[in-house]
Amino acid sequence: MKKYIHHIITFSFLFFSFSLMAESFIVNSQNTFDDALSAASAGDSILWEAGLFSNIEMDIEKSNLVIMAEELGETKFTGASKVDISGSYITFQGFQFIDGNIGTGHVINTSGSYNHFTQLNIKDYTSYKYFIIREECQYNRVTYCNFEHRVNTADQNILSILVDDTNPGYHKIQYCSFKNFDGGGNDEGVEPIRIGLSTQGEFASRSIVEFCYFTQCNGDGEIISNKARQNVFRYNTFENNPVAELVLRHGDEAVLYGNFFLNGMGGVRVREGQHHVIFNNYFSGLEKRSIILQNDDSDPLDDINIAFNTFINSAEINLGGSGNDKPENVVFSNNIFTNPIDDLFDNPTGTEDWIGNISNGSSGISFPSGVTVTNPELEINSEGFYELSSTSPAIDAAQTGYPNLPIYPEMDIDNQLVYDLVRQLRPLDPNLKDIGCSEFPHNTPVRPIATEENTGPSYLWDNQGVFLRINLEGLGAVSLDLPLAQYALGTEVTLTALSSENYFFTEWSQDLTGTTNPTTIIMDGHKEVTAHFSIDPTGTNNLQFEKETLLKISPNPTNEKLDLSFSLKSKARIEAELFNNQGQKVKTLFNQFFSSGNHSIVEEVQNLPSGIYYLYFKKQTEGLNAVEVQVLKIVIP
Repeated sequence: MKKYIHHIITFSFLFFSFSLMAESFIVNSQNTFDDALSAASAGDSILWEAGLFSNIEMDIEKSNLVIMAEELGETKFTGASKVDISGSYITFQGFQFIDGNIGTGHVINTSGSYNHFTQLNIKDYTSYKYFIIREECQYNRVTYCNFEHRVNTADQNILSILVDDTNPGYHKIQYCSFKNFDGGGNDEGVEPIRIGLSTQGEFASRSIVEFCYFTQCNGDGEIISNKARQNVFRYNTFENNPVAELVLRHGDEAVLYGNFFLNGMGGVRVREGQHHVIFNNYFSGLEKRSIILQNDDSDPLDDINIAFNTFINSAEINLGGSGNDKPENVVFSNNIFTNPIDDLFDNPTGTEDWIGNISNGSSGISFPSGVTVTNPELEINSEGFYELSSTSPAIDAAQTGYPNLPIYPEMDIDNQLVYDLVRQLRPLDPNLKDIGCSEFPHNTPVRPIATEENTGPSYLWDNQGVFLRINLEGLGAVSLDLPLAQYALGTEVTLTALSSENYFFTEWSQDLTGTTNPTTIIMDGHKEVTAHFSIDPTGTNNLQFEKETLLKISPNPTNEKLDLSFSLKSKARIEAELFNNQGQKVKTLFNQFFSSGNHSIVEEVQNLPSGIYYLYFKKQTEGLNAVEVQVLKIVIP
């Protein structure tokens, strides 16, 4: 067995960490792996040589290890190979499991916490589940993995996340692809993802599925089966799934936003539960239904919020009116419904609430107030997707009065609709937001963020380089030290804005404030990384940030007084405004000139209701047109 010392460098988006003087073991068999695992200490790594290995069992009880392929994708396991990880803080990376048969065993089974599974490919296996995350563990991440074509079509799902009755899991499934599962839909059990069980529906999982791609998932009628509370499904693409859809089963308070549902049977089936939120989604080419709200006596629907979506060229929305357990408190707000295959709606309860919607085409029902029948004037962009034209009546036309979007502990949810479905910034003021899923003008074109080409392991792509595409349309001069180009994984790329400009920098799911300092991206596995600069959510253009700390607030949380402290290099007008979690201004704290130096101001907040608030702190230096903006979140318990 070969053994040597080296530095381990693990890249992730915008961050990297390394373990100094960690020991690495090179292995190429069951015996050498077992020996290495026995000898390894926290911080060490075990690297598998390239090759095809059969009947390998990795039973990993230790923690704080890196176990990976020496070359991504070149270590392949088959036969009865499988993995069981009960340790925590494990990085498991770069392997393929192909053409194997473990009967009723699981390919990967983990009961440990804080583990990261990445760059894995599981395909053409006979197994019980491809991947199971047990209920006793928390904070596991599964990224850039491909799950494809299980040989057997028995009643077992592919990726299963179980849920504990006391501690939420907080697991994340990111940038993964789920493809080509055989079957005829119905209740055949081969769901690509299931979170929870029917018996766990009352437990909070707080897991996130984001930036994933699903296609030809025919093994069950449910692409994702949600059977636990407070899960988030965002920025995914469901494309060409002829017999399946995303289904909300047992478990309340699911949140769906930023998803594309394209050219399949359906979009979302809401079978059971209360307090579900579906917003900022794009539905197109769906042949059976866009959304169905079921009339089910097992757990009747209540408080369903469907907002800021666009439905186009699709079958109807079934409102669940037939039966004895009609959905209650269903609100449609600021959606676009247009150009249906037949009718826009079917099976109404007659109790739906409608706020600020636009409808065009055969409605199928009698609309009350809250729906404007007019052409939304959408146009097809260069990517083949519909977005608002410059004359659309949906622009700046959203109406308030819709239900609040949720906040769950430790969950980063866009509950203020700061972004549209492609993460372009919307105005903070609810009345200035556009109706539908996208915001005009389209500095970022409407198109799926997750595609077959930028999800799953990088080594499955024909071209393993990573492309960086810069979009600066309509945003003025920004100086970049690089052109559109191709880079190898792990390459560090730097973007620099001119000193006289400041924009929010957006790259997939991360938002950074670009300053005069360079912004660095580490190319972490996308085939194409789209970077663009956009204005801040207050709508202020031509922002300028000085290299100084502006505002500090304390205490936070607070329910009595708020101490605001800041320093100025020169005289400036300072405006401080407080907004509630619905984007409504509740108080102007002050708007006046301050001299240079240090300042501390105490503001009373004891009369404000409990909740989340946002303090917008704006500075305009005397004699300059540039405005500096800082946004801080405040909690009033």
